[in-house]
Amino acid sequence: HLNDEANWEKDLAEYCNDNTFDIINLSFVTNYKISGLLVLNHAGYCETKFNGTNTLMCPDIGADIKMCQAKGTKIVLSLGGGGIYTYRLSNDADGKTLADTLWNMFFGGSHDYRPYGDAVLDGVVLDIESGEHTGYAAFILQLRIHFDRASKQYIISAAPQCVYPDYNLDSTLPKAWIDNSYMQIYNNLCSLASIDNQWNFDYKNPPAGLRAR
Repeated sequence: HLNDEANWEKDLAEYCNDNTFDIINLSFVTNYKISGLLVLNHAGYCETKFNGTNTLMCPDIGADIKMCQAKGTKIVLSLGGGGIYTYRLSNDADGKTLADTLWNMFFGGSHDYRPYGDAVLDGVVLDIESGEHTGYAAFILQLRIHFDRASKQYIISAAPQCVYPDYNLDSTLPKAWIDNSYMQIYNNLCSLASIDNQWNFDYKNPPAGLRAR
């Protein structure tokens, strides 16, 4: 609908005006290089950055987050995304550092650069499609430490590819609990496009490594 503005994607708050959605994901944190601040891409919805940084400053989205939460919709932050971005953790220490940084910038901690101001998100979803698989189990375990100490309930989700084993998350899922899984069955060999191919599409048998608490 490039020429039909009435059908363009709307602001976050528009999707929370009824009870259609229980959870909405904000995409994406596209760069979490440990030596610098986190980089987000909201596809044009927020372009203002904190002075001297590449980190977005999005007070309007922060207001929408709080409005959605007041209506019962949980808002979680997606990490990663498709292959146009470069992101990676080098080891478990990087994973723990990332968890601490996210806690301070988006959840119950404090930080000079909070993209959504005082809005507190409801969790994260790992959509890891690039880089290596190292460090994500440690990341989840460290984030759980922060979450378990808080009075607020948080969600940790994952979005593995339906190809089994998933290269980026298969070594993580058996080691660290997730609350729900958004299986990607739309952009790979085992997608719905292969529904007539028994060797590729297998909706009945999800990967054995997936567990939910």
